[in-house]
Amino acid sequence: MIFSFSAMPIRVMPALWPAEVPAMRILVTGGSGYIGTRLLLAFGARPGVEEVVNVDIRPPREPIPRVRFVERSVTEDLRDIFRDKTRPIDVAMHLAWIVDPMRDGARQRAICMGGSERFLEGCAAGDVRHVFFMSSGTAYGAHPEHREPLPESAPLRPEFHFQYSAEKREAEALFVLFAAGRPGTLVQVARPCVVGGPHVANFIFRAMDRPLNVRVLGHDPGVQLVHEDDVAAALVAIVESRKPGAFNVAGDGMMPMSECYRRLGARVLPLPMGAVRGLVGLAWRRGWTWLAEAPPEFVPFLAYPWLLSNRRIKEELGFRFRYTAEQTLESYLTSRRRGVTSTTAA
Repeated sequence: MIFSFSAMPIRVMPALWPAEVPAMRILVTGGSGYIGTRLLLAFGARPGVEEVVNVDIRPPREPIPRVRFVERSVTEDLRDIFRDKTRPIDVAMHLAWIVDPMRDGARQRAICMGGSERFLEGCAAGDVRHVFFMSSGTAYGAHPEHREPLPESAPLRPEFHFQYSAEKREAEALFVLFAAGRPGTLVQVARPCVVGGPHVANFIFRAMDRPLNVRVLGHDPGVQLVHEDDVAAALVAIVESRKPGAFNVAGDGMMPMSECYRRLGARVLPLPMGAVRGLVGLAWRRGWTWLAEAPPEFVPFLAYPWLLSNRRIKEELGFRFRYTAEQTLESYLTSRRRGVTSTTAA
């Protein structure tokens, strides 16, 4: 199935507030996670933000100004949190997601897709007219014909059945349908590339950082990285712009995957595609996390490109990334050398 956010025949109202607006109240699911924490810090420093409601299963690791924590799983009913008529929610942002693949696919789906449904039910209950979804650049899929950076208008077709990317695409469709049933609702989506930096702790960076890795023989796709601080700043810029639709979030530049391995000091064993799939599948089934932390459906992302164009966010919002891909990787390497403790990626 091919899905494109921009191709859906839905009119979304881009401007619902006057130029001078009162301070915003923002709700964020997953605000205690890797990106969520940096987003809360960024919003906490904005003069136009009255309060941020952080809905998560655990509190943030440090107190953040103007942030109120609500302990709740996104798999539970969220409507009461949204229904506070004395302090209505102006913007609702859904970040809560499972990044590291789970072996219990049904449980992962219950959290990711079920959580997206509970979030939108809450938005409907609170009559929230500005909703935001943290998607992923992996929703475009990794394909051999992806020779140029992909614009936001490119179709979403993660046909290799990697659950994370397939459900990101599916959730995007839920948000579009939500807007279709609620005229005047502003829907925004962010599609980041691989996020990195001093505090990253996801399966992708752990994979690149292993002493021994396998790669697909004859393939060396380019790797884009975006710094964790740039992601937080980009999300704030997107929300404050009130421009509808999807935005790719990818730092400038890219590196061949082989160069990433080299800089991380990893040894790499090149094998044919079928052998890599088989070995990764075996490691996944056996729980050999020293070799693989993702199922074999992830292997195409090691072989084929999925580079993102960052033209829209730069030209329409005037956003500038502070870190290139190389600088993002170097910031991770610096933190590793210093022994900085990573936070949980979520």
